[in-house]
Amino acid sequence: MSRGRQRIDVVVLGAGAAGLAAARDLSQAGLHVTVLEARPRVGGRILTVHDPRSPVPLELGAEFVHGEAPETLAVARAAGLAILELPDLHETVIAGRFRTGGDLWDAFNRMNKDLAKRVAARGKDFPVSEYLESVRLPGGALARGMLQSFVEGFYAAQPERLSAKSLAVEANEDEEDSMEGKQFRIGNGNDALMKWLRDGLDPDRCEVRLSTVAHSVRWKRGSTRVECRAGDGAELPTLSARSAIITLPLAVLKAGALKFDPALPAKQRAMAKLETGQVFKIVLRFREAFWDEPEFLKERRQHNTANGAGVNFLHAPGTEVPVWWTAAPVRAPIITGWVGSVRAEALLAEEPQSRVERCLVALSDVLAVPRREIESQLDAWQSHDWRADPFARGAYSYIGVGGIGAPRTLGRPVNDTLFFAGEATNGEQIGTVAGALASGRRAAREVLRALQ
Repeated sequence: MSRGRQRIDVVVLGAGAAGLAAARDLSQAGLHVTVLEARPRVGGRILTVHDPRSPVPLELGAEFVHGEAPETLAVARAAGLAILELPDLHETVIAGRFRTGGDLWDAFNRMNKDLAKRVAARGKDFPVSEYLESVRLPGGALARGMLQSFVEGFYAAQPERLSAKSLAVEANEDEEDSMEGKQFRIGNGNDALMKWLRDGLDPDRCEVRLSTVAHSVRWKRGSTRVECRAGDGAELPTLSARSAIITLPLAVLKAGALKFDPALPAKQRAMAKLETGQVFKIVLRFREAFWDEPEFLKERRQHNTANGAGVNFLHAPGTEVPVWWTAAPVRAPIITGWVGSVRAEALLAEEPQSRVERCLVALSDVLAVPRREIESQLDAWQSHDWRADPFARGAYSYIGVGGIGAPRTLGRPVNDTLFFAGEATNGEQIGTVAGALASGRRAAREVLRALQ
């Protein structure tokens, strides 16, 4: 995709979902675009491993499509990918016994609606932790623990920093979304979404430069100059363009890894009201999916609502690794452990082998299987430390207390020259691939309007 000395209309920083979506729309609209990506691959926080020994792709980053997200599913359908709907089976694990989790999404939406009432009564935002500490729930401490575990896992959020108003907004929107409880995964792997976006770039108008780290943007109305380095630290020639779209992750921008001259104080204020969640995710491959064996489940299930289905999601609130899931609806010897928020940070502080050992102990407790048997069945494991990744510095974003308007402010164009995209700029779908895709396409429309 080389254009030699041809002019650049737009330089896009970041080749994740937002950057590729923006570049695809702009190049197909006839603009000359250069995409700069610090990694030697596209995809950003989508990281799919295709292991020939695994029957399914392994997702070390973004994995699920939550609800009927039109942006993600539209790309998947256009690319001819397999869209797999997950069974709606969530089970709570207590002392090695599986109990029906009830309707987890209903419980979560009830919490959000309760938060909406409390926010309206107070007239101001407050941290979700205040609600979790005070609410009275059927089921007592166990129900409260499930909600807290869900908040920490689903949002990767520290409840004392998470905006109650942001969840209350979601509650109002979800009243019209009957698909909210549904979840999907892309059977071909989420990297196939990124490949379709990249393959759609006009080769005569768009160039993707990998292993190219942007570190400075000098700008004035109608002109940008982006300074960058190669992966080995060597300075590269400065790129000049009419405008720039910045899609770098929130934590990277907050850390000051990209300098703006002149500075952007309004963006800094907006970012201060947004948070980056941390997660620890580990994918374990076993010799066989012993957890789906009928005898295994018969000994552990305390309910008959599963109708012979295998394991999907297991929730063990209060444990070191409180959420586990399988490759369902595919039956495969793969199980994934997930930890969010403060407990994730504690695990990430350990050495990699120590993390694995602690996860095996946790899985042993959840499945009520001796640790030796768990370890003897284990074939391999995969994980990625997004917090230590210099081009991510965390998992995904959430709205802090008092920050309900921050995503929109962060995404607002500057003098029709600098444009911002990425999941952190999409308040309605923050923290999701769908949010990133939608934000990239929104930024592309803004650029096209500015150039008219």
